[in-house]
Amino acid sequence: MGGKGMEPLPEELRILSARGVSSSVLQSASKLAMDQALSASEVLVKGGYVSEDTLYSAFAESCGVPFLPLGSFRPRTINDNPLTFGHPAVGPMLMGLDNGTPVYVITPHYDHFEAVRTLLRRHPAFAGQVRVTAPAVMGHARALMNSPATDLETRYPDLSAKHRSSRNLISSFVIGGLLASALLLAPLGLWLVLFVAALSTACLTSGLVRIASARASLGSCARFDLPAAYNDPTIRWPAYTVLIPLYREMNIVPGLVYAVSRLDYPADRLQILFLLECDDLETAVALRQLDLPAHMEIVILPDGAPRTKPRALSYGLVQARGEFVTVFDAEDRPDPDQLKKAAALFSELPPYFACLQARLEIDNADDSFFSRQFALEYAGLFDQLLPWFFRRGLPFPLSGTSNHFRKDALDHVGGWDRHNVTEDADLGIRLARFRYRTGVFPSTTREEAPVRFANWFAQRARWHKGWLQTISVHIRDPRLLISELGARACLILAGFYGGSFVLTALHPVFALLVLAYGAGLLGLPAPETWVGALCLWVGGIAAAVGYGGALLAAWIAAVRTGLQPRPADLILMPVYWVFAGLAFYRSVFELVRSPYHWNKTEHGESKRRQRVA
Repeated sequence: MGGKGMEPLPEELRILSARGVSSSVLQSASKLAMDQALSASEVLVKGGYVSEDTLYSAFAESCGVPFLPLGSFRPRTINDNPLTFGHPAVGPMLMGLDNGTPVYVITPHYDHFEAVRTLLRRHPAFAGQVRVTAPAVMGHARALMNSPATDLETRYPDLSAKHRSSRNLISSFVIGGLLASALLLAPLGLWLVLFVAALSTACLTSGLVRIASARASLGSCARFDLPAAYNDPTIRWPAYTVLIPLYREMNIVPGLVYAVSRLDYPADRLQILFLLECDDLETAVALRQLDLPAHMEIVILPDGAPRTKPRALSYGLVQARGEFVTVFDAEDRPDPDQLKKAAALFSELPPYFACLQARLEIDNADDSFFSRQFALEYAGLFDQLLPWFFRRGLPFPLSGTSNHFRKDALDHVGGWDRHNVTEDADLGIRLARFRYRTGVFPSTTREEAPVRFANWFAQRARWHKGWLQTISVHIRDPRLLISELGARACLILAGFYGGSFVLTALHPVFALLVLAYGAGLLGLPAPETWVGALCLWVGGIAAAVGYGGALLAAWIAAVRTGLQPRPADLILMPVYWVFAGLAFYRSVFELVRSPYHWNKTEHGESKRRQRVA
């Protein structure tokens, strides 16, 4: 094998030869290694002749020790840091105990192969405690246990929901108590004026924004077709990573895999990561039974808390090889060309555009009252509100799926906050605070809305809780927030979203007042002064604008998206808002009792969902 004038091949190369690697390739690598003062093993890997895994598994065999592939081990840690006894990238790294005996994993540099092999052969007892892996696998294991889950908390602690300032909380309660006491001691007229002023502001802001966004949507529908130049098969598309966090989704895995397999993107530039919790064996088995292609990988997350979607995404982010990253949920059915559209738009946009949000559409609207109202909500949000905010250069909260990111921007802002249960809303505001822009683009992902009340209620309570977390995080330093977002953006965001929250909380109260009036238990107070009359008129006009604007916008959105709205849809919408208010009350309770608990949404309930074509 050595050939005339050439040194004998290293043992790992002889093993590769026995495995079927051609002798000519091995000899060429050896000659090139001599010319470049490199090892033949390094030439083989860097030249693309064999993979790192193949080379290191041959080296392990030559040493007489096991080789560990990707995902087969996790390092032992102290304070979330791997226990290493050498260079962190090389090892030895402690990976566990075998009958009380430490077991280490190593990944030596090519230049040290012979020295390591000699050492292990001289000390067979020690060799029994050693495993070999590839550098990329070692990096993967270190990344899983290192910074991703705590990156935001370490770099920007004031922007994480984990750090709840007890001093600020106590101050808020004290100030709130003093204001409440002052109002109770104040004359009824003053209390009424302040209440009507606050409520009217909330109603007017919310209603006017809804009317303005609905009016703006009456133009031609946004459309974007890939230019013919992008159909060139020789184009080298940027690497793209799709993150799909899953938990207990074994029943809908086949449909999910089929949906993402339809993505029209070069497989060699695409990485799809299914992120699974360590105890979710059923979903893991369901995925493995489907014989996934090479660009689809299963990532088993280490056990830990809090067990939330953003925590899973944080672990996925450190393994993402793509220049761009997107997120899909278990029930999603994205347009096949969505990734290409996003990549093409990113190539035309300046670098400060960090995220593009695709529109979401509910495709099981006729399943129940809640799924139909949900569909109306989404139509208004993705066809009216978000485009309106985008066109005015205002920040907006992202959805939990189908948002496409520049990975470097996502890394820059700290990724997802694993302690925020509405991580999408938080990330949209945080990107804006770092001077990034977010946009929308005309590509659709179809989703399943909750069908049962219990499922909808748990999801809505989680959303409200996450919004409360997001608000509490970003108003920790109001002056800094205003300096980063601008007074105009802060005013509009506070007016619309703050107003929407106030109205959500008060819907059940309004409903009780209406019922009491209808039952004859309550009469309309006659204004005894001009102040009372003014409050009544202002409150009535504001309520008409707020409620009327929301109903009008919903009707326009339904017509434009083909939902075929019925009068009952609008008549019953206030009932839906009452349920949303009750979910808000639950969210406040959970924020105190279990702020990081994730109310899982059950998928696969729909019996009428449109089939994937």
